[in-house]
Amino acid sequence: MKWYPVAIAQICVKTEQRDPTLSPDIPFHYIDISAIDKDAKRIVAAPEVMGADAPSRARKAVRSGDVLVSTVRPNLNAVAIVPPELDGQIASTGFCVLRANSALAEAKFIFFRCMTPDFVNGLVSHMRGANYPAVSDEMVKRHKTLLPPLREQRRIVELLEQADELRRQRAEADKLADRILPALFLKMFGDPAANPKRWTREKLGLLLDGIESGWSPVCENRQVRPNEWGILKLGAVTTNRYLDRENKALPDDEEPQPELEVKPGDLLFSRKNTRELVGACVYVRMTRPKLMLSDLIFRLRLKTDAEVNPLYLWALLTNPGKRPAIEALAGGSAGSMPNISKSRLECMEVEKPPKSLQDQFAHSVVELDSLRGNMGTVHENLESLFSVVLHRAFTGELTAKWREAHLKELLAEMEQQARLLKVSPDSDAD
Repeated sequence: MKWYPVAIAQICVKTEQRDPTLSPDIPFHYIDISAIDKDAKRIVAAPEVMGADAPSRARKAVRSGDVLVSTVRPNLNAVAIVPPELDGQIASTGFCVLRANSALAEAKFIFFRCMTPDFVNGLVSHMRGANYPAVSDEMVKRHKTLLPPLREQRRIVELLEQADELRRQRAEADKLADRILPALFLKMFGDPAANPKRWTREKLGLLLDGIESGWSPVCENRQVRPNEWGILKLGAVTTNRYLDRENKALPDDEEPQPELEVKPGDLLFSRKNTRELVGACVYVRMTRPKLMLSDLIFRLRLKTDAEVNPLYLWALLTNPGKRPAIEALAGGSAGSMPNISKSRLECMEVEKPPKSLQDQFAHSVVELDSLRGNMGTVHENLESLFSVVLHRAFTGELTAKWREAHLKELLAEMEQQARLLKVSPDSDAD
């Protein structure tokens, strides 16, 4: 028994557009592309807007169960299902709205199909535009998929939801773990902005042997291979956690500068980025060898007699209470990326609790980091499992045995599907 190959348009019905400015006094909830959590594949924000204030892109009326696929930067795979509470609201024209024909397809079957690498790569290959890469709604709807009978679609959705739920639970556990360290810092040291425990404050420059800068030669557009030298990208530090995979390979004709190699124990600080991300800081616990600093990243070298634990300093510089002071250091002309100079950074005052208390905090950081490492392994395993299950779901492997056990009923459903695909008047095939 083989599944039918169909275009997504053939299993969807037409959707409609609505201009909310024609009802200026009536509010609606607006779903913009930024409202999609690209990792969770959910709508996380849909602010209420008066019709009179509607953005020009607010035109696509949506219903509960519709699948939204961002046509802008499709490589990011911003897809989501419209929940019941947003039924009848309006989405951006930056979405392709897929409304399943219930006689042919389950909405969640289409939703999971839109998460597959095959679907994403198909859209990416048709992207147009350098600054605003996008695809048309037509390209989304033209994408081919194999169509199992409805009963088998429901079984596939059931299995994928189980696998996806494990990922969601893991993500929630990660969020809880992320809250532990800031809470512990606040308990032990207080809010650094208010300094309620009246810790001594010293200029950062007095605690440092120096601030080192890197370099940024033109690199290969790929990651380093084993035994190659490379340069850290800004993404290696922007999350406040060191990511050595964020790198580019040094060209063969460039001589490396070993003195700029990143080492375990380094404290790195981004000197230039957007206003929200400038001043990100990481403590390097482990790193692959032969990665060098870029000229957008400082290395802070603490004095041996500074009485400052580097893990404490990292936690201080990444604490939300310290963020306003760090942002205030950033300068730059209008239209340019905010930049923090060495001299300004050296003049910033930092709170200096007793070294013994800092060391106690650092010990907790190491223990938590070990726990997070184990959690990270579980996270990677779950992501790998979900990818495998997703692939098998749409090749027919996932439900092969189940299909054999329900062959008679499925064949009857497939006959019904075949008739509908030929004559369905509501197919969104244009």
